[in-house]
Amino acid sequence: MDHPTSASRQGRLDSLLKCGESKLLVIVFSQVRVPAGKFGLERLFAKTRHNCLFLNDTDCDWYLGLEHDIDAAISAAIEEVSPERMIYYGSSMGGYGALLTGLRRQDGDTHAFGPELRLGRPGYQSTAYEIDADDQRLVDFKSLAETYFHELNLYFGCFDAVDAAGASTAKGLLPKAHRHLLRSTHANHDHLYSLNIIRRLIRTFERDPARELASKQLNCDINANDLRAFGDLGEALASGAMVDPADIAKLDAFQVNPGLVRLAAEAHAKAGDLDKALETMKKAEALVESDPVLQGLPKRWRKQLPLQRVNWFFEAGQAEVARQLLAETLERFPADEAMLTLAKQLGLGSTASKQPSATDLPIE
Repeated sequence: MDHPTSASRQGRLDSLLKCGESKLLVIVFSQVRVPAGKFGLERLFAKTRHNCLFLNDTDCDWYLGLEHDIDAAISAAIEEVSPERMIYYGSSMGGYGALLTGLRRQDGDTHAFGPELRLGRPGYQSTAYEIDADDQRLVDFKSLAETYFHELNLYFGCFDAVDAAGASTAKGLLPKAHRHLLRSTHANHDHLYSLNIIRRLIRTFERDPARELASKQLNCDINANDLRAFGDLGEALASGAMVDPADIAKLDAFQVNPGLVRLAAEAHAKAGDLDKALETMKKAEALVESDPVLQGLPKRWRKQLPLQRVNWFFEAGQAEVARQLLAETLERFPADEAMLTLAKQLGLGSTASKQPSATDLPIE
């Protein structure tokens, strides 16, 4: 049965209210690159009975400065559906919006997947969208969290340097939060969806996330020092600094964390040692392929590992090896624009005609 809907636009904030039969109102914040008039996770939540208010910052400005417009949309939704319980929910930029709004309003639980807790730093997605670390619209999460007594769930992919930094920062900044440290990437929402965890969580929002994650062997055993170091070293490399690969390899989690191994490979490449970079990146791929849980990581992350090796082989003048590896990668993964461009440079032609399948498109 189709549910009643109501859409509106206020400045750069698009909103869409879909009324359901449950007593829940879920405020769902869109991620980046969702065009105006569309909403992230809309198809996912369409399969639930919940009342859903979808929000989209069409300027991809991390919902900064939209407090008044967000509150107006939420107030209208509350008046329409009279919920008994509210949930703030989002991934990546949407996770930041959910966290920011949940802490500020203090009237519902929050589920934030991969939120950047410090915007505008080197290597961060928010920086790519020209958000400055000194933006005057940034808020003090720590002071807001002191009076927040609803449930706060934060999900971080510990194979990603920015997520690792977020997990490390959250320990001191948001001490009441449930930090879920995952054997996953920044796109951990997609990963959890593929394992049916997301659908189980959002069906009633009554299940214990920690128990669901443990059931799929997703908890990442990584200590506080390694989390902090991963974030710091990743940021340093992204800023253009030279990073000693040995500083990465000495971390306790290095042997089992493909994200750390990948970072070491990139550090070798920056130092000009492409042979060592290629060898190390292949080890990262082997870690992923040897673990059934990691084989379920989003394809758009997994394919970056062999594609980086393709680029390095090409850079080293080994065009034939690069061509062969790219052909193998195209057989394993759907092609994207970067892969098609690389295939053209290497003269692969019609071999690279595959397009992303529906199952490879992000649902976050």
